[in-house]
Formats: sequence, C-alpha cells, structure tokens
Amino acid sequence: KAMYSGGLVLEPQVGLYDDFVMMLDFNSLYPSVIQEYNICFTTVERPNEDQVAQFNSEAELLAATEQPDSSDAEGVLPLVLRRLVESRRQVKTEIKSTRDPRRLQRLEIRQKALKLTANSMYGCLGFQFSRFHARPLAALVTKMGRQALESTINIVKHELVLDVVYGDTDSVFVNSKTKDFAAAMQVAEQIKRAVNKKYKRLEIEIDGVFGKLLLLKKKKYA
Repeated sequence: KAMYSGGLVLEPQVGLYDDFVMMLDFNSLYPSVIQEYNICFTTVERPNEDQVAQFNSEAELLAATEQPDSSDAEGVLPLVLRRLVESRRQVKTEIKSTRDPRRLQRLEIRQKALKLTANSMYGCLGFQFSRFHARPLAALVTKMGRQALESTINIVKHELVLDVVYGDTDSVFVNSKTKDFAAAMQVAEQIKRAVNKKYKRLEIEIDGVFGKLLLLKKKKYA
C-alpha cells in the first residue's frame, strides 16, 4: 500500500475529439521539483522515523514537514541533480555534432544513463528499503508536483479559457478548439510561455499533437 500520495491523475472528459488536442508535459518533473524548491536532507526540517510512524495521515506528515526558505543555500540533492542535468545537456549537444556511429551509440547510452540516474533520485527517497529513504521528502516532492499540475490547469482554464480534457502526473491534454495546425501550435506556445514564466527550474514542453483523440478512462486513450 502506498505510504503517501503520488501524482495527480485527472478524470478524463470522455469522448472523441477531432479538433487538435495538445499534450504538454513537464521535463523530468520530480528532479525539477527537487531543484525548484531546494528539497534536500540538508534544507527540509522534518520529523524523524519514529515520529513519522505515529502519524495517522499524510496531512499530519506534511504539516510537520517545513518547506525550505528561499534564502536557504542550495542543498546537496538539488546540486547533484543540477550536475546530472547539465552533464546530460552537454552530451545531447555533442550528439548533434557527432557523425561517427560508434561514438553516437556511446553518447546515446551516456545521456540515457544520466537521465535514468536523475529520475531515480526521487524513487530512492520514496522506496522504504532504500538507504536514502525519507518519506517526508518524498511526500513533499509529490505534493509540489501535484501543485504544479493544478497551477497549469488553472492557467489553461482561466487565462487562456481552454479545456483540459485529461492530465496525468506531469502532463496536460488541452483541447485547442481548432482544426488549424498552426493555430493549435500557437495555443500550445501560449500555454508554455504562461506556465514557464512562473518557475526557474520547472519547464513545460509540447510533447504531442493529436489530430484525433479518443479518451476512455484514466490511462486509457488512443
């Protein structure tokens, strides 16, 4: 049984959509959240394991976990993640200018390894048999991830007056209400600008464009 809440998954607005539906998602959501909010063993005031065991709800756990102050020095965990992200960015830049197939293969393996390592950091916080297990930190990361998705939904609904037809953890599906591809892309770019200006490390990107979309239920679409 999950010991704390994970990502936010919306109930889909069931149906067949034949206007363009734009899928936008946050790049590496949890590693980015850790960097954005400076979440670390060294920055977060939190209850110890014995106290955590006494709590009856996640609300109690989060109430006893203090989010870092913006004036706090960068923690070890965000620093390590930033190095991994920057290393991957350098490797991806190198990939663009490499023509040798064997070198290209090695660089691809390297960038995937860096991505996997960065994405595994959150998992180590949440997994109870990990040496780095810290339920208050893991719960804080997923809480801030849910808030980022909720904030994005509010921007789409209230600032751009569009429908979010589905959302899952780090992504939103937005009905562009147009069959014109250029106009739909313009809508997606507006969403990107409106969301990204709120953050320093979190970044949303256009991940997919659906000409037609059939939404059935959570995790089930075509």
